[in-house]
Amino acid sequence: MNSGRKSNVIKGVLQMKCPSCGEGDLFEYPMHRIDKVLKMHDACPICNQDYRQEPGFYFGAMYFSYGITIGVMVLFGVGYNILFDPDEYYQTILSVLVPAILIVPFNYRISRTLMLYIFGRIRKAPKSQDLVESKEFSS
Repeated sequence: MNSGRKSNVIKGVLQMKCPSCGEGDLFEYPMHRIDKVLKMHDACPICNQDYRQEPGFYFGAMYFSYGITIGVMVLFGVGYNILFDPDEYYQTILSVLVPAILIVPFNYRISRTLMLYIFGRIRKAPKSQDLVESKEFSS
């Protein structure tokens, strides 16, 4: 895999775009719409790639979510203890719980996106320019 393809995949994951075309959004609403943050498209609005892999497919995303949450909790807990040297345990507990709670919407979305990109068995859709070139080459 070349570095251009890797950077496109990373960009697609971070922007939560369709793994097939790289243009369509995975989620229907922006993240600041907290009441609709969980609503995901059934298919890509651009290339019509189906995001519903199989029943229970996204249950595996909880493992990504768990890893992200543990990473955030360790980062903030250790960072807070090093920077502020708290006297009370509740301060450290709050320094871990508050960020973990605040990242829940992002964590939900990025976990589902990672699950789809890694285990979704979705092939990259060829660009229209690639199709034209392949037709010219085969003629």
